[in-house]
Amino acid sequence: MTVDAPTKFPARVHASKLVAELIKLMPEGDRSGNHAIFVQGSPVMFRDDTDHELPFHQEANFNYLTGAHDVISASVLVTFSGSDGSDVQHTLFIPPADPLQTMWSVAPPTLEEASARFDAGAILSTDELEKTLAQLGGGTLHTLPVTHEFPPLPSFVTDAMKAHKHCTEHLRRALHITRLTKTPEELELLRKANVITSGAHEVLMRELGRYAVKRAKATDVGTKGRTGVEGISQWEVESEQDAEALFVATCRRMGAEMAYLPIVASGSHASTLHYVCNDRLFPSTATPRAPGDTSFTPRRLARGCCGDVPEHEHATPTTSLHTSAFEPQVLLVDAGCEWQGYAADVTRTIPVGNGGKFTPKAAQIYDIVLRMQKECEERVRVGVHWDELHLHSHRVLIDEFIKLGIFKGTPEEMLASGLSAAFYPHGLGHSIGLDVHDSLQYLREVKVDAPTTASAPAKLFTYLRIRQFLAAGMVLTIEPGCYFPPQLLDMHGVWESALVDHDVLKTYLSVGGVRIEDSVVVRDGGPCENLTHVGRERAWVEACAAGLE
Repeated sequence: MTVDAPTKFPARVHASKLVAELIKLMPEGDRSGNHAIFVQGSPVMFRDDTDHELPFHQEANFNYLTGAHDVISASVLVTFSGSDGSDVQHTLFIPPADPLQTMWSVAPPTLEEASARFDAGAILSTDELEKTLAQLGGGTLHTLPVTHEFPPLPSFVTDAMKAHKHCTEHLRRALHITRLTKTPEELELLRKANVITSGAHEVLMRELGRYAVKRAKATDVGTKGRTGVEGISQWEVESEQDAEALFVATCRRMGAEMAYLPIVASGSHASTLHYVCNDRLFPSTATPRAPGDTSFTPRRLARGCCGDVPEHEHATPTTSLHTSAFEPQVLLVDAGCEWQGYAADVTRTIPVGNGGKFTPKAAQIYDIVLRMQKECEERVRVGVHWDELHLHSHRVLIDEFIKLGIFKGTPEEMLASGLSAAFYPHGLGHSIGLDVHDSLQYLREVKVDAPTTASAPAKLFTYLRIRQFLAAGMVLTIEPGCYFPPQLLDMHGVWESALVDHDVLKTYLSVGGVRIEDSVVVRDGGPCENLTHVGRERAWVEACAAGLE
């Protein structure tokens, strides 16, 4: 299977696909006549109150219509006429090189270079854009909403609106619907992003394993911490930030950018879903508190990554990975790169300490989450409603918690209670593509009922990012988890419930949390394709973390 990107991104195919969807959304009386779609790329962005440039990231809808993921301040114009969307014309506008800018930054491609790289009906300078808009001769001009979410429109575009019927009502929704199912070329880009991401996860696991072997052989294991121990390099992976740095460096060496802020959460930090502090030595925290336990002293980080989230606790470590008192724990790594704008989103949970083995309690939770993921993956089919898969993951969790003795009720009682939401609060997954949470606004607004899940407690579905029937070509993450967050156990009344064995539950609090996440393609007439290649079987993960694989 090849993972190389196509020579030219199929921009005109995407434009025709968009036009077909846009026509469906327009009232029938508005479909006739001439129509133009204007979308522009991102400009250079700066930090507040300074000229310090931020990393460039292309506006996703512009990228979808051009493939020009690295061209700053470009524009695209798609025109069509007739109620059937015939005669679609696609023009890409590239800014000219400005010597006052190119002495600081790389010049944009020339028109000749752009013609060789990009799939467009015509490629012109942005100097021609104002004249081109003036030549449209009336009709309807479709733009994205004028909000802070999109680059501001140039003045000559707002002037052109006065000569046309201006419409912002349908374009974003049409783009999100169109982007929800991927073309073959998009799938190749997603495969590439997942190959690099999977490789980075495996590199991290193996480096943790290599460090575990070196630590086991060290003769002087003291309390020197980051200053180093004889026989062990001070640059080994011994903290959340070490793990993040290694992951990011591996992706960057392959030419990829990060798709989102990496989540590298050790110990009880793994119970915070979007933990991005990533600054603690192993072990990072004490055991999460149970009701009435005041021995754990919370501490707010100066870095301020978590804002004022209630109950979000940090603790200063009293030991390091070098000490014999090191407490085994999990390391949850949720990180992915993007390739030419297309994102991967992968999570693996790795044992740290204990010779690279999960503790017995953590191993039980890991196996539960893996069963949740595999059974949901097996059920991915065209026409299946996402709610059904999500509810099945909750049923698996409930079944396994009853076996462990954490839940005391029947499966039906436990499902009706909604208590599983305290341990698995988020949705099963989300659409992914040019954005990590792809087509998010559309999927938030448009929810299709799933009659088979109507009787389940509503709070089990609170954070689902997709509530629709699956269609061929969708790419979705499957990322069940099981966590022990103090604030949610309190909020959902877990400690007061007669359906929970509190003594058994307390023995699992130190696990923190486990999540396993892969990306899959919905296939017509068959099982899904899993794009994520890094291993997930517990035996393999433990072998890597122990330096045996």
